[in-house]
Amino acid sequence: MIVITERDLPLKYSTVATVGTFDGIHRAHQTIIQKLKKDRNFKSLIITFEPSPKIYFKLKTKACLITDLETKKYILQNLGIDYLYIIDFNDDFIKISPLEFLKFLTQKLNVKKLIVGYDWKFGYKQQGDINFLKKYSKILGYELEILEPIIEDKIRISSTKIRECLREGKVDSLKKYLNRDYFLRGKVVKGNQIGRKMGVPTINLVVDPDICLKRGVYAGLTEIKDKMFKSVINFGNRPTVDGVNEFVEIHILDEIINLKDEIFINVILKKFIREEIRFNSLDELKKQIKLDIITAKKVLDLI
Repeated sequence: MIVITERDLPLKYSTVATVGTFDGIHRAHQTIIQKLKKDRNFKSLIITFEPSPKIYFKLKTKACLITDLETKKYILQNLGIDYLYIIDFNDDFIKISPLEFLKFLTQKLNVKKLIVGYDWKFGYKQQGDINFLKKYSKILGYELEILEPIIEDKIRISSTKIRECLREGKVDSLKKYLNRDYFLRGKVVKGNQIGRKMGVPTINLVVDPDICLKRGVYAGLTEIKDKMFKSVINFGNRPTVDGVNEFVEIHILDEIINLKDEIFINVILKKFIREEIRFNSLDELKKQIKLDIITAKKVLDLI
């Protein structure tokens, strides 16, 4: 997958494209992506935004992300997309009219076919909609395909439903929506070595502060260079240590792993174990971690 920049524009190849936040890249998103890939006449193109419009506008007090940009890029790469174009969602972009945006798609990104959901809206104050797309398809020379929502167990597959599950820690119920386990991808960073001093060394990741995930301890897997390791995973701001930044701390079970900083790894969350707790001392924390390890082993042995 090639991540397109302004230097690459206008694109030489004709594209079949879709536009959206693609938060979570759930089953409905994957249906659109499969349709992009089926059209062999054009290169497949995903057009997305950074930051997410919901995070930018803070439309809801609980606005949050299922996948950050790094995780999103990784998933799209593995789904076989040809091109990814990331729009800088800022004060200038939100002033662009629907027609200006469509001209950008057709003239700069060489979009010959556009695939979107039935309720897609775009442009200044969301003035562009499906009727607008139909009106200008012949004028600007693009084919239009409109998709209806996907229903699973009488529930619409949507990012909203997935966020609800994440806020409740129900990571084990997400596979039916995502077609995969829920995971976070990030760079390994050097920690404060407290876990190592307690005999439970951890791998540390800094995650996007807007991630939609319940704080606490999870049983899961850590993917390092295509190898999977059973793990206890803590997500939160470490209230017993400092309580400042959001971290993912991973303790690999029954293995000793030494990683260099800056390497990318995937952390797969299988089951929520317990809430985040502020302990009175590091000794209390150490005792609880040992219990968490026992619980995680039992959970992972059953999966």
